[in-house]
Amino acid sequence: MSFFISNFNPIDALSSPTFILYSGTLLNQAYAILVNFPRPSNGFAYPGHFAALASISGASTLLSLPLLLPASNDSPLQMIGNTLMTMSVSLFSWTAYTTQRGRLPAIFGGKTPNFIIDFGPFAYVRHPAYTAYLLGWTGVFTALAGRDDSGWRTPALAVCLLGLVVVYRTGVQMEEKQILSGEENDGKVDLGKKYREYMGRVRCRWLPGLF
Repeated sequence: MSFFISNFNPIDALSSPTFILYSGTLLNQAYAILVNFPRPSNGFAYPGHFAALASISGASTLLSLPLLLPASNDSPLQMIGNTLMTMSVSLFSWTAYTTQRGRLPAIFGGKTPNFIIDFGPFAYVRHPAYTAYLLGWTGVFTALAGRDDSGWRTPALAVCLLGLVVVYRTGVQMEEKQILSGEENDGKVDLGKKYREYMGRVRCRWLPGLF
């Protein structure tokens, strides 16, 4: 870590597209959990699952810190990674604007919303925020793989990325099961029926036309 700090030059960093996009990807995810999708006041319904997500995300961040440093060469993988991170930042920004602050609960929060959002990015996939997160981490992994100094970090980050896919998939399944059951909705609306209709219109969870 001391080597990393000693080699960090703010001027060089701010001139690097990878640094800017990587920082934006991390900031988006921090904003999501701290502001846009706030944690429940009484704690997470599934604290173990959230702890797993936080641990894997933290490990992924530490493994990818070399992206804050200028690369010795602009490889095709880095450019692909930058493209994926750009898509991630754009999609998350659209999702955050559509949902607005505090309208939807955090992952593993265990709280059922009182409404269905079916416009904006939700008109194309049912969970665009998770799509944005995974696009971002896939871009981070790809950009890191294109660096000469990535070393063992690339395969380690690949393992973390697979872990994130599993955690997010679990979160999606839990959320949809809870919404369909109508739990904790206090009978305000027939949310299960509305969500089934929404699922009939938007069949894909993460990627339009794929899955």
